Amino acid sequence: MAFINRMDGQDFIDKTREYLSYLEEHLENIRIAFIAISNACDGMAWVGDDCSWHTLRNQVMAHDLSKFSKEEFVQYRDAFYPVDDVCKQDSGFNDAYKNHIKKNTHHYGTAKTYNDIVHMVIDWTAMGYKFGDTAQSYYENNKQIVSLSKDHQKFIYEIFDRIRKAE
Repeated sequence: MAFINRMDGQDFIDKTREYLSYLEEHLENIRIAFIAISNACDGMAWVGDDCSWHTLRNQVMAHDLSKFSKEEFVQYRDAFYPVDDVCKQDSGFNDAYKNHIKKNTHHYGTAKTYNDIVHMVIDWTAMGYKFGDTAQSYYENNKQIVSLSKDHQKFIYEIFDRIRKAE
C-alpha cells in the first residue's frame, strides 16, 4: 500500500501563509498608524493641505505593494520564512531589498519629500506596534544610519512630540 504523510510542497505553502500573515498584519498596522498620526498631527501643514494629505493617503494605501512582486515576494519569504537553510542562503534578498528601496520612497535612504518623511514615521510606528517600541525609539536607536537633513530631523521631532501628546 502506498502512503505519503506530507507533500514537500506543503512546507512552501505553510511558509507562504506565514509570510502573507505577516504582510497582512503590517498593512493593518500601517492603516492604524496613518489614522493615529494624521489625528495627532492635526494642524500641521501636511494634514491641513488637501493635496499633501490625499497624496500621502494614496501612497500609504499602496504601502509595500512591491513586496508582492516577482522581484521581491519569494525572495523576502525565503529570507524571513525559509523552508530550509538552502532557501534562506539562496533567497536573493539583497537584490529584492534594493528593488524595494528603489520602488518605495518611505525609507530613509530614499525619502526626499515631507510626505516621504511622514510615511517613513508611519512605517516605523507600524513596526513599533509589532515589536513593542515607538517610531522615536527606532529613530533614536538608529540615528547613526538614518541620515536626514536638519529640516527633516526637526520635522520628525515635531511629529514625535505630537504623537506623544496625543497618547
